Amino acid sequence: MRTFARYADYLAVNVSSPNTVGLRSLQARAQLTELLTELQAERQEQAAALGKNVPLLVKLAPDLNEHELADALEALMDAQVDGVIATNTTLQRPKLNSANARETGGLSGAPLSALSTHLIARINALTSGKLPIIAVGGVMDAAEARAKLDAGAALVQVYTGLIYSGPGLVREILSGLGTQN
Repeated sequence: MRTFARYADYLAVNVSSPNTVGLRSLQARAQLTELLTELQAERQEQAAALGKNVPLLVKLAPDLNEHELADALEALMDAQVDGVIATNTTLQRPKLNSANARETGGLSGAPLSALSTHLIARINALTSGKLPIIAVGGVMDAAEARAKLDAGAALVQVYTGLIYSGPGLVREILSGLGTQN
């Protein structure tokens, strides 16, 4: 935060990478509360020094059960973060037709889409729409972007879709959404 706050439009706290051993334990309410308390204190110091308050968002995993999600969201709301990024990659392996289907680590792209959209809808419902959501996970076309927005997302990010479709995907999504920008 000290290094990047002066350059950032927002800062993301990723407590959800399945490829970093033990990291996902930081999504538990007690650990998340402790982490966010420290980060919010540092953010206040940075805001005073820089004359700007950089929004703080937390990236959650799509594999949280209902109780874990509710606990994490309570910690986020109590800490007054500015939003949530939903979601990171999944450890689940939905019906994959690939020789690599049994690989370990985070799965991204189209197989993640439904899981991500479901979690976005749950976050929106559990927070009564009070916590802005940046959607990510399986956005491969305009229909997937629309599904995320309809589930309650305020913004949409694309990653894997860019790999498969290239940067023209952004224009395609915007066109498909009827957006002029």
